[in-house]
Amino acid sequence: MWAWFRELDRARASNGYGLNPLSYSDIDAWARLRRISLMAWHLDALISMDSQRLHLLYEKTAAETEDKPTVSERPLTARLFDALFPTKSKRK
Repeated sequence: MWAWFRELDRARASNGYGLNPLSYSDIDAWARLRRISLMAWHLDALISMDSQRLHLLYEKTAAETEDKPTVSERPLTARLFDALFPTKSKRK
């Protein structure tokens, strides 16, 4: 079971904000490629392992980012504002 999960975990997708949970279609495709006939308890175990993996990962990530400021320490100057929000020039 653990080897199966590690193989699925290595191939998981992400969305730019973090890891996606393993989907049923991902597990199904993997099982068909490997010619493994999964039983219901196999699927339940893989989903449970995945849930725990993501919980621990995001718990660790949250603890690491708690001390970081959520707002920029750089003051907002007129020059910076103009760079972030340029005005639209009108064509003649």
